[in-house]
Amino acid sequence: MSGFRYFFVGLKLLKEPGVRAFVLLPLAINVLLFALLTWLLVDQVAAFTFWLQSVLPSWLDWMVWLFWPLVAVAWLVAYGFSFAMISNTIAAPFYGLLAENVQRRFDANVPETPLTAAGLLSLTARTLAREGQKLLYLLPRLLGLVVLTLPLYFIPAAGLLATIIWFTWGAWSLALQNIDYAADNNNVSFTALRQAMARKPIPCLSFGAVAVAAAAVPLFNLIAVPAAVAGGTAMWHERLRELKASADNP
Repeated sequence: MSGFRYFFVGLKLLKEPGVRAFVLLPLAINVLLFALLTWLLVDQVAAFTFWLQSVLPSWLDWMVWLFWPLVAVAWLVAYGFSFAMISNTIAAPFYGLLAENVQRRFDANVPETPLTAAGLLSLTARTLAREGQKLLYLLPRLLGLVVLTLPLYFIPAAGLLATIIWFTWGAWSLALQNIDYAADNNNVSFTALRQAMARKPIPCLSFGAVAVAAAAVPLFNLIAVPAAVAGGTAMWHERLRELKASADNP
């Protein structure tokens, strides 16, 4: 379960003088995203509670409180997963720079992206293309999970299973998302990264689990997302950097 520690390594790395500057813009994006998604979370949970009370007979009102802990956990997992994924997609170029500067803490030979208009434009084009690859991988599977698990929430005992499935999927997705910045910076294809992570599922899932849990904590999630990017870069360096020898990124 050593993957857990990489998130906390990432938190520590954010304090490094040469890294802090690359957190400011993602942090500003996260503040706006936090306001929007937190409002949606509160609004939708309230709407769901009202709907559940309206469809249940009055003598079953007590069941709302029975289901409430399970529903709350499910909503928080969805909130944390959504917050991290949207932040990672919108701020991808800045997180690419963050991962590059974190990796330089481990390897001084990492080339530096020039902070010029041309350099930033090239980085933005590359990272957005990579985000497109990730979305093509994640979205069909995400929709499949919705179809598979939504009926389970109407079966009390099976609702817990659905929440566990969602949490596991969220952990895998966020581990993949956060480690991929370093992989992309090192010209390793998204497919090669997925295959390498599949050979080391436990540390990857445990790292992703902390990332999901941290992203689900309001206010803390503002810094949790860049911390997960930094932690994913540290994990890349220590666990997956041998992929550099077989890089095949187009």
